[in-house]
Amino acid sequence: MYVIYADELFFENLIIDYILLIVTARLSGIAARRLRVLAAATLGALYALLATLSGAGFWVSWAFKITVGLLMVTVVFGASQRLLRVFLLFFGISAAFAGAVMASAIVRGESPGAAAIGRVSLGALLLAFGVFYVLFAAVFKAVARHRTRGDIRTLTVTYRGKKAAIQALLDTGNGLHEPVSGLPVAVCSLEAALPLFDGPTAEILRRESDPYRALEELYNAGVYSFLLVPYRAVGVKTGMLLAFRPDGLRLGTRELSSFVALSPDDVGEGLGYSAVVGA
Repeated sequence: MYVIYADELFFENLIIDYILLIVTARLSGIAARRLRVLAAATLGALYALLATLSGAGFWVSWAFKITVGLLMVTVVFGASQRLLRVFLLFFGISAAFAGAVMASAIVRGESPGAAAIGRVSLGALLLAFGVFYVLFAAVFKAVARHRTRGDIRTLTVTYRGKKAAIQALLDTGNGLHEPVSGLPVAVCSLEAALPLFDGPTAEILRRESDPYRALEELYNAGVYSFLLVPYRAVGVKTGMLLAFRPDGLRLGTRELSSFVALSPDDVGEGLGYSAVVGA
């Protein structure tokens, strides 16, 4: 009989859930705070321990598993319009990883099943995960490039001591500039940029969708690093985006001198990026 120790089960699931959530953030192009990821992974590890000890019943039902998974994703990424999309991505990555473990059990001549995961060493689990991470990353990037015909790179934004790594599309069609300085403007989804701001500033940005009112509230709160940038797009003759000047901006290894505008909508529309930068 194969014996699984509680502490071993907990820490293996903690590490695996942590990595799965990090990959979900990477492939979705949404910045994730490591403490939030650790909290969600701890929740997943505790559930795995509880489900194993209970053995059957409500705790191992699909309804409860989906609820726990949705809660984990919410802890990391918050409640937003993209929550369902991110959850489906997390679920798909988890399913693919579980399939890799089952496949490794078949290769070893064992009967595949839920217990197979417990009989695999942590090194084998991480190896299986690494293979599927490479495959998922290649597939998502290929789909994104095919649909956008652009180049996706990491945009590192620094603001008041905080830093966020955001997946950005290098788009030759983005000609947005700040009219006074003439500097280019990168457009970023608000949700991806929120980790850059402190609590009061993030609350104003999250609560107030009207850029004029948001700017007024920010000024009243003593935050003067924001401004309005006019833009035109398909179906929009003229509009305004709330923008800020970051302390540092780097696209890959190249330093940029640019403003960052915040879009209340999902810039990438699920294509693996959350910002658009002019080529």
